[in-house]
Amino acid sequence: MSSRSALRGYFLVFLATVFWGGSASLAKFLFTTKYDPLIIVQMRISFSFLLYVLYFSVRDRAVFRLQARDVLSLVFLGVFGMAATNFAYYYTVKEASIATAIVIQYTAPVLIMVYAVFISKEETFNGAKVVALLLALAGCFLTASGGSFTNIQLRGWSLVSGIASAVCFAYFVIGSKHILRRYSVWTMLLYTFGFGSLFWLVVNPPWEIAARGYGASDWGVFLLFAVTSVLIPHTLFMLSLNMLDASRASIASTMEPVVAIFIAFVSLGEVLTPVQILGAVGVLAAVLLLQLPMGKQERSLAEQQVRDGE
Repeated sequence: MSSRSALRGYFLVFLATVFWGGSASLAKFLFTTKYDPLIIVQMRISFSFLLYVLYFSVRDRAVFRLQARDVLSLVFLGVFGMAATNFAYYYTVKEASIATAIVIQYTAPVLIMVYAVFISKEETFNGAKVVALLLALAGCFLTASGGSFTNIQLRGWSLVSGIASAVCFAYFVIGSKHILRRYSVWTMLLYTFGFGSLFWLVVNPPWEIAARGYGASDWGVFLLFAVTSVLIPHTLFMLSLNMLDASRASIASTMEPVVAIFIAFVSLGEVLTPVQILGAVGVLAAVLLLQLPMGKQERSLAEQQVRDGE
């Protein structure tokens, strides 16, 4: 993994967090007006799938090629990685707060690092990565909550959904990394979106959706939210996984709350507190720390992974 490739990977993660950070506030607004988290999550995955199908049916049908041995892996990735992560995260946003949902979900890098270092042994354990992880977690907490535990409102089922969002997000990143060794980002996401969409059609069938009487403006909202909160950022993040290892990409993704508060500061005139600024500095320091050159053992593992994917 060259330094130039890694920088491109971090830049793609940053772009993904711009869309994710902006969509969290938009989702909270949609939930408090007229939409249920279920329909928002279902529509954003379903529209993303349909747009992928339409585009690649014309542009490159080779994207649809899939070996039978990988079907089950993609079913699990679509249902437990994509659909469950989305629903658990947005349910936590609705029942608790955006700060709570972000802080809990971004404990996922801990799970990813533990798996990659101690279970799959695809990554090495080094001090720089651990310090970066701790900085990112602390920075994420300070940025999202303002440093006050009273802003972390875990109650009722939001406690379960918050933990589930972290576990499922970790599974999604780890599972995607494995699939991307054999398939392109486009194939992986097409089938992940597809199986996630099928799952939601079972949970919330078309006739149930039709009975709600959504109008043209509602479908426009669903389409726009799908493109900005799933289609674009997930594509960018998956592309970054071809350039970064799973733990580095997940740690870098903690830039989302930093981006979110900056967007709120610029567009909504919200106040940036010194504690939030400190948290943002912590997250940025974590990402910069990840730029340190890899050690010999870590570089050998990265090169081996590239060879395995060829």
